Amino acid sequence: MTVKEYRDKGVEMLLPLYKKEEAKALLGMILDTFCQIPPHSYYTAPDCSIPLDFLPCIQKALDDLCRARPIQYILGKTTFEGCNIHVREGVLIPRPETAELVRWAREVLESPQIILDLCTGSGAIAIALAKAFPQAKVYGVDISEHALEVAYENSLLNKVEISFFKADLLHAPNTYDIPLLPHSFDLVICNPPYICLSEKRYMHPKVLDYEPHLALFVPDDEPLLYYRALACWSTILLKEGGILMAEFNEQMGKEVEKLLISNNFSSIEIRKDINGKPRMVAAVKG
Repeated sequence: MTVKEYRDKGVEMLLPLYKKEEAKALLGMILDTFCQIPPHSYYTAPDCSIPLDFLPCIQKALDDLCRARPIQYILGKTTFEGCNIHVREGVLIPRPETAELVRWAREVLESPQIILDLCTGSGAIAIALAKAFPQAKVYGVDISEHALEVAYENSLLNKVEISFFKADLLHAPNTYDIPLLPHSFDLVICNPPYICLSEKRYMHPKVLDYEPHLALFVPDDEPLLYYRALACWSTILLKEGGILMAEFNEQMGKEVEKLLISNNFSSIEIRKDINGKPRMVAAVKG
C-alpha cells in the first residue's frame, strides 16, 4: 500500500465523522507517528510504499478513528503549550481553550511562589505553569488515581517537579491530610466539569464515547456545583490578593461572576476563547 492509497482510502472512510481536510491531517499524524513518514509525503512522494510491518498498526489506527476514538488516545500523546503530554482513556485530553487559560495566567502573574491546579487531569496546566515559573512550588489535585498516575508520568517526562494529591474538589481542603497551607497560594487555577448532562446530545462521539464523564459533566439542576466548591477552596487557600482562574460553560458567565462576587472576590474579568465564546474567568481574593 502506498502513502496515497492509505490516505485516500482513509479519507473516504472518515468522511461521515470528519471534514476532508481534518481527516487528511489525522491520517498524516498516524503515518508520521507509526511509520516516520512525514505528512508532506502525500504530496512529495505519494507512491512511496508503506513497509509491510507497519500496515497492521496503521490499519488499526484507521479503524479506531472510524469508531470515533480520539487521535490523541490512538497516538497516546498530544502537545500543550510546548509540553509533551501523554494521554490515555480515562484522562481528559487537554484542549486549546485550556491553553488560552494558561497563557492568560502567564500574562497576569509576575513571580508566583505557590500555584494550585485543581482537577489537574493529565497535569497539563500544572506542567505548563511549572515550566513558565520555575521558581514556584506547584501542586496538582484530582479525584482520579488514574489521572494522577498519568500526571506524575507527564511531570517526569517534562522534567518539572510537581506535588500531586488525591482529593475531591467537592469537599473542602481542610478535610484532607495534604500540605496545602491556608492563605498562602498566589494562584488557584482549574478546568472543572461544567457541561450540563442535557448538552450530551450536541457532542461529538469522540468526546462522548471515550473521554471521562467524571471530568466533563454536571447535573442540569446544579450547573455551578464545582464553582461553589472552587470558591470555597480558593477562599481558604489563596492569600489576600491571590488570583483564581477557571474555565466555565459559555452559558454561565454571569452566574459565575455573581457567585464570585458573593464570595468576596473582586476585579473579576471574563475573557472569550479563540472561538469568540466567553469561557474564562479571573478574579482576585479580597
